[in-house]
Amino acid sequence: AISGCGSTSNTFTFLVKVYDDFCPANGIQFSTIKVNVVPPPTESPPDIRCLSVRSDGSVDITWEHLPTASLNTVYDIYYSSSINSNFTFLDSIQYPFNSYHHMLVDANNQSQNYYITSRSLCTAVSEPSDTLSTIKLNLTAVNNNTSGVLNWNYLHVPKLTSSFDNYYIYAKSIDGLYNIVGQSAVNNFLFYAQTCDSFQELYVALEDESGCFSISSVDGAILKDTIKPNQPIIQDVSVDINGKSIITWTCNSLDVDSFEIYKKIGFDLWLTIGVVPSSVNSFLYINSDASNIYETFTVRALDSCDNASLRSQEHNSININTEVNICDSTIQVNWNEYINISGGISHYNIFISEIDSLGFLVYDTVIRTTTNQNYYFSNIIEGYQYDINVVAYNFDSTIAAISDRVNNPIIKLERPEYNYMQYASVNHQNGFIEISCLVDKKKIINHYDVYRSLSGSNKFSKIGEIKTLQGDNIYYIDRDALSDKNSYVYKIFPIDTCGARLSPPPIMSLDYMNDTSFSKTILLNVESNINYDDIILDEEYTNTITFSEYNNWLGLVSEYRLFRSVNSQPFNLLPLYVWDRINKPEEELRYIDIVTDYGDGNGRFCYYVQAIEGNNNPYGATIEGSYSNLSCVSQTPIIFIPSTFTPNNDEHNEVFLPITYYVSSEGYSFSIYSRYGKLLFNTDNPEKGWDGTYLGNTVQDGTYIYHLQFVNGEGVLTEKTDAVIIVR
Repeated sequence: AISGCGSTSNTFTFLVKVYDDFCPANGIQFSTIKVNVVPPPTESPPDIRCLSVRSDGSVDITWEHLPTASLNTVYDIYYSSSINSNFTFLDSIQYPFNSYHHMLVDANNQSQNYYITSRSLCTAVSEPSDTLSTIKLNLTAVNNNTSGVLNWNYLHVPKLTSSFDNYYIYAKSIDGLYNIVGQSAVNNFLFYAQTCDSFQELYVALEDESGCFSISSVDGAILKDTIKPNQPIIQDVSVDINGKSIITWTCNSLDVDSFEIYKKIGFDLWLTIGVVPSSVNSFLYINSDASNIYETFTVRALDSCDNASLRSQEHNSININTEVNICDSTIQVNWNEYINISGGISHYNIFISEIDSLGFLVYDTVIRTTTNQNYYFSNIIEGYQYDINVVAYNFDSTIAAISDRVNNPIIKLERPEYNYMQYASVNHQNGFIEISCLVDKKKIINHYDVYRSLSGSNKFSKIGEIKTLQGDNIYYIDRDALSDKNSYVYKIFPIDTCGARLSPPPIMSLDYMNDTSFSKTILLNVESNINYDDIILDEEYTNTITFSEYNNWLGLVSEYRLFRSVNSQPFNLLPLYVWDRINKPEEELRYIDIVTDYGDGNGRFCYYVQAIEGNNNPYGATIEGSYSNLSCVSQTPIIFIPSTFTPNNDEHNEVFLPITYYVSSEGYSFSIYSRYGKLLFNTDNPEKGWDGTYLGNTVQDGTYIYHLQFVNGEGVLTEKTDAVIIVR
């Protein structure tokens, strides 16, 4: 358009003449129209991230789409073999593709340079992206060809903000695979040869936070390995059930071809007893005599070039000697010191299994010692057999060296008149099981052994000893019992000064002479919302409590009392239900607790049962009774979240709000986001919902993302994320 005096303008002026010849009197009208022409908007440049060189020299180019990219966005790719020369148009790629393979280019011998522009139907061509250069690797052999110096150009200067800090260096191994051998924050690296005398190939790679990698060209050189493998470390020398030494070791060198194992046969004299491949890290010495003497071993590593490591530190097996003294009913156990275990010796454990005259295992005992290399085991029983072995542990007990195993094939005791288990009860503060036993203190007893068995299994194992009396009773706390998972049976046996275990009756009576007192704990379980065949509970939320019987009071159980805690609050002081075992001994030990009315809380319910003893006990009823474990259950939070709502002021479905049951306000958060991640609404009030506005303005119809989180009755954060559609 000409604006006068030879100047131009982006404004175009048009004069329009309208002529009317229909009416008898013809009419003419003139009108002036002006049009302003504006340039198209400019597209933002794409975000180029990675250049990866293939083995044939071709290049893979990867970029990230910008948020403004659309289906009609076109990416134009340009390249040049010299960053200072003109760039040549390579190809155009249509959205949504974000990678391109540039063939017929030689990036193996020369770094190639690339940038990208973008355009679309409604925008002009963008400015160029960052210019990236393929990584050209150069490897030069140095130090008499025992190592190589790697140099390479940077992908971009300065480093892209999305690039990782370090370049990873990969070397081709004997099996043809590339493995990471190091990393560098700069563009050079010193690589030590890993093969005997061969061509070794390497490349470097730089990872981008988008997940793509910029991989260099491959370069290599003939290098030779003169480096010895690292010294192996023997973990342990143990003796198997056949009396043979087994040596186990580790070695952190990658290039190990085999291991040689040596046995000491004199002062600094070593005999080679075996060679194993690098894939094996243990050795069974077939000619071992470890049942009679301790044996000393060492190991060294050899690589594929026959470079040999230093021999490992010496390690020896443990050999046991035992002396049985029938007169005082003891076994003296002696063993040699274990040397050079990693981190030093922490302690020794002596394992002793007692087997009765019928060949049945009575119990296993473990004794720990930190300094001595001998132990006296007392209380042996004539006619029994004792199997003994010693295990040495390192400083953190991650390594154990096992000795040979010794079998020792081997007392008539005055029985106390009674030994009565008063109770076994669960401490609700810590879950420990507290045991009380009424004993005959007139008899001289060395100590009391506490035994435990899972209820119903009758497989008792010793869990502790009691050496002191408190009045007429002894007490024990079982800290290892899983009182919330198992019911246990406990027995306490007196051990006299000769070491014999005794089994007196619970009371001096002919009716009980062959009985051994025991206590069985109560195990309580609770389950939510069980379907019952015998009870109809439509649309009710329930917790079903069941528990095992307590045994074995002389006065029997007179009643069980059930107590409950709701929503993590303190337990009610009054029982929820009572079972009368005197008048209703056959009543099922089950209670169905309907908890529908507690939906406004967090749904956490806890229960325990207290057993009360009857009055027929000659010693008197146990005052506190026996408590079961605490058992808790959380009703499953019920959440209904609509997928659509219509905030159109028709008074129907105006607010988007989760409908919840057994969901409390603790940890509650309800948020709404746009499709682009912008927070539109947030509340910590379970009763507040979204009305479809942002900053007082109505949002557009469409899809939005919600995020709901809350802490359930078990204290676990629960989250849900999904979409909701606004339709007006």
